[in-house]
Amino acid sequence: MLEEKLQLLFWKGSLTSRARRTILVLVVLLVTLVSFQVFFTYGATRIDLEDYTLSRLGTHADVHDEQARVGKISILYGSPKRAYERALQSHKRHNRQHGYPMFVQRVDVLDGYWTKPAFIHYMILRELRKPESQRLQWLFWFDADTIILNYNIALEMFLPPDNDEALKDINVLISDDWNGLNNGIFGIRVSRSAAELFAGILAFRDFEPDTQLSFQDQSAMELMLKRRKFVNHVAKVPQRWFNAYESDEEKAGSSYFHAGDFLVHFAGVGNRDAHMDKWADRSEELSPKWNAPVAKTTYPAEIERFWNRTKSLHDARVNHWTKGAKHLTASIQKVNDTVTEWKKTSEKVSENLLSLVKAQETAEYFMGNSTKYGGEIIKDDLHQLDKVVLDLENAYRVFSDGSASEKAKLEEERKKKTEDEKKKEGKEKSNTVSES
Repeated sequence: MLEEKLQLLFWKGSLTSRARRTILVLVVLLVTLVSFQVFFTYGATRIDLEDYTLSRLGTHADVHDEQARVGKISILYGSPKRAYERALQSHKRHNRQHGYPMFVQRVDVLDGYWTKPAFIHYMILRELRKPESQRLQWLFWFDADTIILNYNIALEMFLPPDNDEALKDINVLISDDWNGLNNGIFGIRVSRSAAELFAGILAFRDFEPDTQLSFQDQSAMELMLKRRKFVNHVAKVPQRWFNAYESDEEKAGSSYFHAGDFLVHFAGVGNRDAHMDKWADRSEELSPKWNAPVAKTTYPAEIERFWNRTKSLHDARVNHWTKGAKHLTASIQKVNDTVTEWKKTSEKVSENLLSLVKAQETAEYFMGNSTKYGGEIIKDDLHQLDKVVLDLENAYRVFSDGSASEKAKLEEERKKKTEDEKKKEGKEKSNTVSES
């Protein structure tokens, strides 16, 4: 009834223009208020999920350093879940503190967990198409069920030292758990090698369909990282560095979170939302117990020890190969000289000689084949090198011992023949004297 009367008043001109404007303004305000009521009634969940922690962790815009060296990537899709959005907010605060850009894929584009390597591959190619001076140098992947606890920890802390030639080719930072490789959190250097790695991971199930991939993309990544092309470029870091599992124990094991550590990861946890909410509360407290200054954590000493040890292992591998290859080359030359000298004699071919020639051919093939690796010498190569050297030297020793024995035998036979001839001559002379 009221609506009909207002319409009549409008159209019959009974109201002044000022009154009509006032009513229009009131109607607009009423519609706006109703709209906001509907929005907050039906959209409150989404707003709470995204902004719940902003009042406690800061309300600054998501900005990052334009000269950022490190970026973060993750995936969070499906219906919004409060626990996961709170986890993401912990990363956003960490990003603001350290100037990291973060890229979150909000749409699931492939089946299973394969959107993850697809998005990582896309982000690597996206950076590589930029001029080198404008690229991110490293990308860190974080599963959505990870919550930052210590915001003072910068990702740059974990990177291999730039000024060390032995470590400049480390392209992947990752950790194992009791199931093997765990790629819930890992760092990867933006490079052609990284693009090739994730192209291989994405193609793995199609090109090697008979291979069992118990953990889908994670298993494919584990297998790819064992290949010659990538194995020397991976650093298996301690799990606690940036992939610690939930624990409230004061003296938890090496796979579990300790107070002052960077973050906690809820891989395979039952009733995950409740556990994540508990740790999100702790994260948002910004308590010194969790959000400790870097100097009061174990990171500086642990990280220095780790990279020193990694460098030592690298140097030991290189030295082992260099010295072993030099020794094998000298042994091959010695055998070549021996075989060449043997061919000048009238001695017959023996089994020992055939074994020596075979060991020589194997050694030459091994050394020639190793050059195609382009310097990518792996642990198995060192074991094979040691075996080839040992086999060649054993064959040479057996041949030499056999030759010496054969020579001694021939010398003995020659001496005996000479003595026999002398005896025969003496006997003939004696007979001649007797006849005279």
